[in-house]
Amino acid sequence: MVPGAIAERLRRQFPRYEVLPGASLASLPEEVPTPPVPHHRFRSDDPNALIQTGPRLLTVNMLPTYQGFEVFRELILTVLEHYCSVANPGNPMRVGLRYINLIRLVEGQGSLNDYLKCTFSYPEELPRPPRELAARLLFDYAEKGTLGLSIAFPSRIGDGAKGTLLDLDFFWSGPPEFPLEQFSSWLDEAHGIIYTAFLSTLHRSVVERLRGDNQ
Repeated sequence: MVPGAIAERLRRQFPRYEVLPGASLASLPEEVPTPPVPHHRFRSDDPNALIQTGPRLLTVNMLPTYQGFEVFRELILTVLEHYCSVANPGNPMRVGLRYINLIRLVEGQGSLNDYLKCTFSYPEELPRPPRELAARLLFDYAEKGTLGLSIAFPSRIGDGAKGTLLDLDFFWSGPPEFPLEQFSSWLDEAHGIIYTAFLSTLHRSVVERLRGDNQ
């Protein structure tokens, strides 16, 4: 009933609705610890976005081309308002904001150090340079949450483009439950933390190139 009610509320902006394979699996009792699996998906053309719902799960995803945080923020809060009206979910155990960036390779710049202000060391006896590199770092922000910073180089996306993957995931995870009435202010803080991490991780020349590409 919940997916149908959400589909009706969002029909004008998210006209395409699909049932995912996970929805056909036998449901387990809530006390059984299983990772959340999306059961239903809703798609929008303007902005290019999708929503996924499932047991203990709601995600709002902005796809290329990204239209900026203000558009993303409004979309998140609107969808959450509809979801709460229909599902009455209570307070969640986890909330998160995540940005996955691919900084495309530039001819003549074939090293991770050409893009990010990050260095990695490994034993001298191993071949140099490594064919691939992947790392994940976690940074605590007191009671606000945790920033997960993941790097992969080189990385490839669906259209074949290669680049440096910079994955910034800021999340709060309980217990205790997250007070949902504080989510909008937390969302703003989370975005500020991610934006600062993004700018501080990239070389200035890369940031300027990305800004030029988006003009």
